[in-house]
Amino acid sequence: MTDRVLGQTASPSDVANETVVAVAAAGFDGPLHLPTAPLDTVDFDALVGLAERHRVLGALAAVVGTGSMPVTDEQYELLAARQGRWLVHVLEVEQLLVRTDAVLADHGITYRVVKGSALCHLVYDDPGHRVYADLDIMVPSNQFDAARDSLVGHFGATTSVAELRPGFDREFGKEVLIRVGKLELDLHRTFVTGPFGLTVELDELYADRTTFEVGGRDYPALGPSALFMHACYNAALGDLPLRLSSLRDLATIDARSMTDFDTVVATAQRWKAHAVVQRAATLTCDVFDLDRSGMLGRLAALPVPRFQRWLLRSYLTPARSYSRPLASLAVVAGAGARVRYARALLSPSKEYLDSRGWTSGRHWRRAIRRLVPSRRGRG
Repeated sequence: MTDRVLGQTASPSDVANETVVAVAAAGFDGPLHLPTAPLDTVDFDALVGLAERHRVLGALAAVVGTGSMPVTDEQYELLAARQGRWLVHVLEVEQLLVRTDAVLADHGITYRVVKGSALCHLVYDDPGHRVYADLDIMVPSNQFDAARDSLVGHFGATTSVAELRPGFDREFGKEVLIRVGKLELDLHRTFVTGPFGLTVELDELYADRTTFEVGGRDYPALGPSALFMHACYNAALGDLPLRLSSLRDLATIDARSMTDFDTVVATAQRWKAHAVVQRAATLTCDVFDLDRSGMLGRLAALPVPRFQRWLLRSYLTPARSYSRPLASLAVVAGAGARVRYARALLSPSKEYLDSRGWTSGRHWRRAIRRLVPSRRGRG
C-alpha cells in the first residue's frame, strides 16, 4: 500500500523506502520503528535522497539528533551538510518573504503565508524540522492581478506560463509561479487546481488568521481551521505520487488539536470537500499506520457523496492536467462563468500556447492522447 501510494519501488532500496516512512511518522505513536543500528552506506545515501524528495530531511535530522536513529560519524556529517544547505535555502526564502510583505503592504493587498513557510513556525517544535523549497502566498481573488503585477514589477521577475486567457487566473486559477532570481514565489488564489479548488469558500480564508515571527516581525497565516483544511488538500490532492511531508504536516496539525471534528465536517460540508478530507485522513492513517480512534480515524470514515467521488477521480489519473479542467465544468457556478471557463479550455490565448511552445493543433492532440487512454483504462 505504502509503496503504491508514494510511487516508490524496490530501488534505491527497500530499507530506505521503509525507513523514510518511519522517519516521517516519528512522534505519532504508531507501530513503525526506526532502525536500531546504522544503515549501510548505500541504504543511508538512498534514505537521505528520499528524505530530500519527500521534504522530511528535517525530520530525519531530528531523529538522528535525538539519538532515536543511530548513524555513523560519516553519515552524520553527510546529513548535517545536506540539512545545512537546505536551511541556508530556507533563510533565503524567508528573506524573500520579508521583501514580499513590504511590496504587498505598499499596495494594500491582504495575504496569508501558506504551506512550508508558515507550517515550519506554526506547528513544528523547531522550524528546521520542516524544510521547504518555495515561498507560498495566498491572496483574495479580487486582488490577485494587482498582487501578481506588483510583485513581478518590483522584483523584475518572470512568470512561468501565461494564463489560459486574460482574467482566467483571477477567476478560476489556483496560482501563478513567479521566478525571483533563483527562488520561486507561488502566488495562490485557492488551494488546488480543478473542481475542489473551485468549491473552497475563499472569503473564509481571510476571516481568521494565525501569526508567526520572522526577524522580529509577525506574518499572517491561515486560521486554525483553514490551516487544517489546507493540509488536507495538500495531502489528498497535492503531489502525485504524494510527498510524505504532506502527511506529516496533517498529522502534526492534528496532534496539536488546532481544530475539532465538528468544525472540520461543517467546513467540508460548506466547501463540498468530504472526499478531500476523507482521502487525506485515510492516506495519513494508512501510510503511518495510525490508531483510528482519534480525529483522523473518524475523518477517514467520513461518508463521501457519489458526485464528489467522481470529481476525485479526475485528480488520480495520469491525464489529470486535462481531466481536472473538464471535471471543473461541473462545479463552475453560473452560465456566464461556465462559458468563460469552457472558452479558455477550448481556445487558449496565443500567449499561453507560445509560453508552452505549442500550437493550437498540438494543444488538442496532446489533450486527446492523454484523455483517450485514461478513459480506456477505466473501462
